[in-house]
Amino acid sequence: MRKIGLLSMVLATLLFVSGCGQALKQENAQLKGQVSSLTEENNNLKNQVASLQKESEDLKGQLANVTAEKDAAQKEIEALKSKAKPAAKAAAKKPSTKKHK
Repeated sequence: MRKIGLLSMVLATLLFVSGCGQALKQENAQLKGQVSSLTEENNNLKNQVASLQKESEDLKGQLANVTAEKDAAQKEIEALKSKAKPAAKAAAKKPSTKKHK
C-alpha cells in the first residue's frame, strides 16, 4: 500500500509539473516575442534619436551661418548710413547754384 501511495504521489507530481511546464513554455515563448518586438522598437528609437541629433546639429550650423550673414548685413547697413550722413550734411550746406530771374 505504501508503494502505491508513493507511486501515485510521484505520478501526480509529474502530471502537475508537465501541465505547468506547458504553460511555462507558452509564457516563455510569449515573453521572447515581447522581448524581440521591444528590442526592435528600441533600435528604431535609437535610430530616430541619432537622426534627430544630426538634424539638430545641421540646424545649429545653419543658424550660425544665418547669424553671421545677419551681422554682416547690419555692419554693411551701418557703414552705408555713416557714408550717407556726411553726404546729406554736405548737400544741405552747399548753396544753390540756380539763378533767380
